[in-house]
Parts: sequence; structure tokens; C-alpha cells
Amino acid sequence: MSQNSPSAITDSINFDSLLNCGLDELLSYLFLTRNDFVFRDDYTEKDIFRLDIIDSLMKDPLNLVDFADSCALIFESFEDYPDCLPAFFEELRGKNSVQNHKQGLQTKDSPFRFRKLREPLRSVVQNMADELDGCQTMIENITGGPQTKRYRFITTKYREIILEDENYKRQTPEEMDSIQHLEEEYTLEFAKMAEKLPDIPFQKISGLFQMIDSAYSVLGKDKKLRKRSRPGKPLYKIKTAYGPVVIGSYGDDIYRGDYFMILDPGGDDSYYLTYDMENPHPVVIADYSGSDFYKAESEFSLASGAFSNSLLIDYEGDDIYRGGNFSLGSGYFGTGLLWDKKGNDSYFGDTFTQGAGTFGLGLLIDSEGSDTYTGNLFCQGFGFVRGFGGIVDYLGNDTYTVQGKYPESFHTGSHFQSLSQGFAIGVRPYLSGGIGFIFDYAGNDAYVSDFFSQGSAYWWALGMIYDRSGDDQYLSYQYSQGSAAHMALGFLHDGAGDDIYRSHGVCQGCGHDYSCGWLIDISGDDIYSAHDLAQGAGQANGFGIFSDLAGDDGYYVFRKDNTQGYGNPRRDYGSIGLFLDLDGRDRYDGNGADNCFWRTPSKWGGGLDRNIKSPDSTEAK
Repeated sequence: MSQNSPSAITDSINFDSLLNCGLDELLSYLFLTRNDFVFRDDYTEKDIFRLDIIDSLMKDPLNLVDFADSCALIFESFEDYPDCLPAFFEELRGKNSVQNHKQGLQTKDSPFRFRKLREPLRSVVQNMADELDGCQTMIENITGGPQTKRYRFITTKYREIILEDENYKRQTPEEMDSIQHLEEEYTLEFAKMAEKLPDIPFQKISGLFQMIDSAYSVLGKDKKLRKRSRPGKPLYKIKTAYGPVVIGSYGDDIYRGDYFMILDPGGDDSYYLTYDMENPHPVVIADYSGSDFYKAESEFSLASGAFSNSLLIDYEGDDIYRGGNFSLGSGYFGTGLLWDKKGNDSYFGDTFTQGAGTFGLGLLIDSEGSDTYTGNLFCQGFGFVRGFGGIVDYLGNDTYTVQGKYPESFHTGSHFQSLSQGFAIGVRPYLSGGIGFIFDYAGNDAYVSDFFSQGSAYWWALGMIYDRSGDDQYLSYQYSQGSAAHMALGFLHDGAGDDIYRSHGVCQGCGHDYSCGWLIDISGDDIYSAHDLAQGAGQANGFGIFSDLAGDDGYYVFRKDNTQGYGNPRRDYGSIGLFLDLDGRDRYDGNGADNCFWRTPSKWGGGLDRNIKSPDSTEAK
């Protein structure tokens, strides 16, 4: 070990430069270079569902930091430039993406007539309906519609690949094998069927948002409408081929069934909604005020774009959202977006919910308020095959919880599958995965889960959590907190705040089997505790990176032989494990020590604790 005297780090330090400086010092100490961080891609056959961005980052996983920062800037600009998101995800999807469809394609003769509505509200509703209809026509041209064999397969057997049985662990080994063989058959059948399936283009949404805002303005100013409004009786209702179009009252209303469009100007409203997969259609719900209650009475309802585009926008109020499977910002061969602008809200769901996507885009965006997110599986930022799913939360002290409903079958004890909270997965070895993410910009947040979660991924996928500020808590068990397994990328970035991280193993910057897992904490006095394969661990040709850039931190591990900078030798080449702490007075129960370098008894593993300044930082005054 080599000793170095501490030096002050000022508030004006450039953390990117600091991280690069620390990485270069540690790599030099371990006789490594940045060129050693690349995964060979000839161990598996590349399937046609691979996202280009996953391929790119697997070739240079050290670019994960820059990629996450660029995503944070894009998502931060959503409210001012909403079309930046569809365009951004189209770009990430890559060369297999369908880019040449005309957005908002309309027929010459509109199928909708809203003659009884007075101007200017009539024009707003008419234009919105025509825009949605044009996009739906594009989707049906790609998918073939409900009459095709492919559509029926996707709505039944492909759905069964995603859903889990909560009684799975109670079944006999023979029953488990039968289920696994059946799912494998479905996967192979789907892979062959989907070879020529073009990507469904993500709808540009700025035009729809402008129309929804225009309707808000009209309804707010129209005194005649307000005067004749009666609670529970809609101001306007008409049936269409896509379902009813309704303008509600300014009082408390109740909506039941399958709708095409709801514009509700006020009141504490209740929504009990369904969606008919035999009649796929767009859905727009805009609720302009009141504390509302939303409940999904069927799958694929409540901001679930199932072979369609579905938008739910709530402008204000403390709202409750109760979704089941495929709900609350889920994209299932389409786009589902839930945007809540104000209030302390509660979101509940089961599977594939709260920002989940496959062959589509699922987003849950919450602009402000202290919110509660509760789900069971494949939720809270989940990306499945060729899909993107995420939560973007801008303000408030939020709680993200994945409950223990679906048993984890490969380990003993009372643990459960989470597969959520910035998690993405493919179907090994046939279908590459997508991208799942949570971007939380402010507030003291808590993340609670079990197996596979909190910036984790499996099989050619990318999972991310990016929490910019606040005193946060991360509690999980395994494969979590910046970890990845089997050709995947997991990333957890936490900015300012005094944070607590607690997990068991394969966590806190761990890459297993040709994967890279990275945990980076920018500043704050943090506490990390884990059992094994943690805090910078590479296993079975994996890369694990742990980096804490500032603060007085505590590091606690149970096993010292494979933590805090561990890279074991496996197969034809080894693994890399890096541990970096670049500022503060730190406490260790493990390999590390304050203000020193160290190597661990592994092939390429070690750590660095130094109080250093980046080359472009200023001197302390």
C-alpha cells in the first residue's frame, strides 16, 4: 500500500474530470488501460432484436456515465420539448427502427363528426381525434390488426411469457419444467414470427399536448358551459368506432368502461376503465383539476398503449392510480404515457406497470409532489424485448416499493422476484432485452426491492437508476444497485445527498458473465453494506466498478475475498473489479483503508482511496 496525504476538494470541482483522473490512476496501478474494457460479442449469436445502443455500450462500457448524463438532460427538457423523447428513443432503437412513416397521417374524410360542440372546442376535439386516428392507422398497417395470426399470438402467448404465477414455487418440478418448456416454445415461435415485424413508430406528442392544453383553456373560460354543468352528467358525449368521446362536468363524475377520449374540467372524479384488445384503439384522458381515483378494471387500461397510443394527463390534485397488469404508462407494441403534473400521488400496480415497455415505449412522468410507487413485478422502469420503460420524477420525497408476491425460485429462503426499478431483461438466449430506467431529480427517496432491481439488467439489456439529489435509501437483496448478469449493463448514479445502500450480493457495482455493473455516487456522507461480490466486483469475465467521488463514507462487507476491488480469473480471460473513493475521511471493514491503494488476491482487482483534485479544479481559498 502506498500512502498519500489528503488534499481539499472545493465545491467547484469538475466531477467528470475527477472520476477520469481516479480511473486512470487506479488502472495504471493495476497495469490496465481503458482499452481493456470491452466485451467480445462472438460468444452469442446476435438476434435481430438487439438495440444499437446496447451493442455500442457493450463495446465501451466506460461510456455509461456520459450516456446517463445525456439521458438526464433529455428527460429534464421534456416539459418544454415533449417531442424530444419519441425522437430520442427512435434513435436509440437503431437501424431496425421504422423511421419513414408520416406522423399524424389522416384520411381525406374524417370518420368523426362533433357537430353539437361549439367552436373553438369542436375544432380542438376534431383535430385531436383525427391525429390519433391517423397514428392508429399506421400501427394497424404494421401489425396487421386483430384478424391476423401474429396479433392473436402476441395478445395471448407472448403475454404469457411476461406474466408470472404467484404459486409457481408451490408447483412440482415436473409442473415447473412443463411451464418452462412451453414458454421456450412460445419464445421460439415468436422469434420466427417477428423476424419481419417492423418497429411501431413512437408518436410525436407535442401536437396532442397543445390540443389538450387548448381544450383546458376553452373549458376554463367558457362560462356558459360551467353554468349548465351538473355533477355526474357529462356536458357532451358521443359514440365512435373507438369508443365514447366525453366532456365531463365541473363536478364529481364517474366513468366506467372503454373510452376513446375523456376531457374532464373539474371535480374529484372516479375512473373505472377497461380496454378491449379485440378493438385496439387510441385513448386520451385529460383531467384538469381535482383529487381523482383511477382504477383499471381490465388489463391494458390506464395509459397502456396496447397496439395503440394511450395518454393520461392529470393536471392537479392528490390522485390515486390503481392499475393491474399492463397499466400506468406501459407500452405493449405501442406507446403508453401517464403524466401527473401536481399533487402527492399514489401509484399501485401488479405486473408490467409504472413505466414498462416491449416493442414500444412506456413512461410514467410525475412533475411534483411526494409520491408512492408500489408494484409487484416488471415495474417502475422496466424494459423488455425491444422496449423502453421508465419513470421520470422531478420533485418530492418519493417511495418506490416492489412487494414480495412472486417467489424467487433459484435460491432458498423467503425471497421474491422484483425485476423492477430501472431493470431490463431479454429472453436468454433468443431475444435481446430493452432499456429500463428511473430518473429522479430531487427529494429524499427510498427504493425497496428484492432480486434483480435498482439499476440492474440481464441478457443484452440496460437497467439504470439516476437520482440527482436528496438523502436516499436503497434496500435490496441480490443482483441490484448497479449490477448486471449475462451480457448486460447495470448502472446506478446518485448525485448529492447522504445516502444508505444495503444489499446482499452481486450488487453495488458488480458485473457477472460478460457484463458491466457500475455504482457511482457523486457526493455526500454515505454508508454501504453488503455480503459478497459487491463494491467493485468482476465475476466470470465481468467488469464491476464502484466509485464514490466525495464525502465521508462507510464501507462494510461480510466477505473480504471478493469485494472492494475484486476481479476473478475465469475461462479464456479474466474479470476486472475497481473500487474508487476520491475524497473524505472514510471507514472500512474490508480490503480498503483510508488514503491508500490496494490490490486484492484476484487477477485484476484493486482499489484507490485518495483525496485528489481533478486537473481543472480550483484551489481552495
